[in-house]
Amino acid sequence: MKCAISVWNGRVAPVFDASEKCMIIDDDTEVRIDPCVSLPVDGAEEKALFLRDRQVATLICGAISQEFEEVLLSSGIELISFIAAPVDEVIQAWREGSLVRESFSMPGCGCPRRRCRRRRYRGGSLHLG
Repeated sequence: MKCAISVWNGRVAPVFDASEKCMIIDDDTEVRIDPCVSLPVDGAEEKALFLRDRQVATLICGAISQEFEEVLLSSGIELISFIAAPVDEVIQAWREGSLVRESFSMPGCGCPRRRCRRRRYRGGSLHLG
């Protein structure tokens, strides 16, 4: 399974909508596929298409607008959002299945129960899981 992480200065980028770079990793191979690639800056649809073309199943990012979230979810990409940490720590935690925890949450987020949850788009509706 491939995962993309929005990146800025060695950390998860604080806002995905404005992210210009991402790292793509593969859980099966234990190696980084693309150390750092440029993301399209034209909008939500273009970013979603870019990630789908690279068979990305999961996106780990910082804050994300509702528009971008809905486009990515409707494209079948799972989101783990409102993450704030160095990229290497995030990769390790994602591979261990321990990424969704308070220590990786963005500070100041208003809804602590929602900020690091996996959100999926199933059958036309949004489900928290």
